[in-house]
Amino acid sequence: MIKLEKNVWYYIGLVFLFTYTIQIIAISITDENSFIPQILVALTMFIPGIAAIIYLIKTKQGLKYIDWHMGKIKYLLLSLILPILITLIGILVFEHTGLASNNVFLINNGQVHSIETPLIFGSDQQGILFFILNFFVTGILFSLPTSFLAIGEEIGWRGFLQKKLLEKNNLFKSLTFLGVLWGFWHFPLIINGFNYPEYPMLGAFLFFPLTVIFVSYFIGWLTINSKSVWPAVFSHGVINSFMILLFEMDFGKNKLEGNFSILGLWVLIGMISFYLISKKTIKNS
Repeated sequence: MIKLEKNVWYYIGLVFLFTYTIQIIAISITDENSFIPQILVALTMFIPGIAAIIYLIKTKQGLKYIDWHMGKIKYLLLSLILPILITLIGILVFEHTGLASNNVFLINNGQVHSIETPLIFGSDQQGILFFILNFFVTGILFSLPTSFLAIGEEIGWRGFLQKKLLEKNNLFKSLTFLGVLWGFWHFPLIINGFNYPEYPMLGAFLFFPLTVIFVSYFIGWLTINSKSVWPAVFSHGVINSFMILLFEMDFGKNKLEGNFSILGLWVLIGMISFYLISKKTIKNS
């Protein structure tokens, strides 16, 4: 049983009510040339944060409840680097196992060529070490605009709700419940084919919620150790902007297996993250 103050339950309910309403309106707009659905979906990303700020002001807890300071720089850097590293490893592993074709880049004789994604230092043929640097710098810079959009979500999810959950519940319950909420907060979009167009039902009820639970462990590890909301903002931004490269690989007839593999990748990362938080929590208790 999850323990929360009654007002926090109201916060969750209102966040879902407003978000679902706007998402359903966005989905109902059938004009393919209209940018309104994308704008509406982008606006929903600010609802958790706006609601959290209103809550903190009305309850007189103040905005200082959110950990606004930069925290430990190590975790800020990890929040930018690790999602890019996971993406690169995922691409190489999926290609090496024959699960998917890599249509992002090709490697031959120590050279990277056929680079199909724009990179900051150019997409011409280049050495492996230069390509890795190029790939990471591009991932970090490309994530900054999406990190701005992620601010609204992460003020609400990690900055506010994660702290509220941890005040009254253990680590596992808190991060898992937050992951479930975060996953089903996207439900109207996912059930209508967003992210998993070939398998909307599996996407809405299995792939996305489970993936997000384990992503919640990963981002929880970053924020709890850093004592700052910013690693959540930046890691969320990188995941949204750059890990799409995994979904864009050519899985051919293996699309279902590909979705399970991406989920499996996050299960592994999430389990390692949760172990690291649990180990530190036990050590400090």
